[in-house]
Amino acid sequence: MTLLVSAAAIAGGLAMALLLTALRASHLPWLQWPARALVAFLRKTPLLVQLFFWYFGAAQLLGEDVVGAITGWDGMALGNWKLPAPSFEFLAAAFGIALYASAFFSEELRAGIRAVPRSQREAALSLGFTPRAAFLRVVLPQALRVSALPLLGQCANTIKNTSLAMSIGLAELSYSARQVETDTLLAFQAFAVATVLYAVVILLLQWAAPMALRRWRWVAA
Repeated sequence: MTLLVSAAAIAGGLAMALLLTALRASHLPWLQWPARALVAFLRKTPLLVQLFFWYFGAAQLLGEDVVGAITGWDGMALGNWKLPAPSFEFLAAAFGIALYASAFFSEELRAGIRAVPRSQREAALSLGFTPRAAFLRVVLPQALRVSALPLLGQCANTIKNTSLAMSIGLAELSYSARQVETDTLLAFQAFAVATVLYAVVILLLQWAAPMALRRWRWVAA
């Protein structure tokens, strides 16, 4: 479950970060300022409080009918395979962590954009690119290469942040360790195993991702 919620949070966070970064790079104040305010708000509020909001507060805002429809969904059938429906705890955790991570991803992307020489954008405009096309096709790809490794560090932080999902009842790794400790009273062993598993996952990510980036020539060998 930890791997699933981590993958969902990282993918969702990166998608939202791209949107936030594009809005913050806009020259329109009514697009730029709300995005900047949202990033600042997310970075300055605890993730645990945000998870409580999305689990308890959003359930009240959505109403019983919407929550019932989400929790009552049977999943999706793909031939002989059936994908189970995600629980409301999973959805709240994945969305809350993704939204929180998007603020930090956006900061790394913004730093990457600032590292791209202004002459690159000016050259694209002189070649007939629209400002939007210059950003999406010239500036952003270079910014992604610059910020690839810092983004990898934020992905590792996101994996660690999934441990807070136990506070809203998601049965991820920390929750399972807590259950083992409650049933067996072996606190040291239970949380030692959980700690090692978190470390293994993050070390594998930090080993495999740079290798893939070098293979794709996104970073220097």
